Amino acid sequence: MNLSKGELVRSTKGHDKDTVYFIMRMEDDFLYLVDGKHKKVKAPKKKRWKHVISEGLWKHPVTECIQRDDLVLDSEIRKAIAIFRDKFSETKEV
Repeated sequence: MNLSKGELVRSTKGHDKDTVYFIMRMEDDFLYLVDGKHKKVKAPKKKRWKHVISEGLWKHPVTECIQRDDLVLDSEIRKAIAIFRDKFSETKEV
C-alpha cells in the first residue's frame, strides 16, 4: 500500500475503528496519525500501516502544510476532517 504524508486514512482495527486521521509522518512499518481532537500534533497516534485504509490525498491547505512540514494547529486539522466528513457523507447518501 502506497501511503504518503498528509494523506487521509481511516482506521480499520482497534478501539478507534472508523476514525479518520491525517498522516503526520511515516517510519518503517508505522504511521503517526492525528485527528486534532483525541490525537494531537504533539502526541500523534502510532499505528501500523496495515491497520488503516486510504481515503486519498485530499486537496486542502492542511494537507499541503503537512507535506511541507509547516506548523499545523490541531484546530485546523479538526476543521479539515469535519469538512471531509461532510463532503464524504453527502456523496455516500446520494
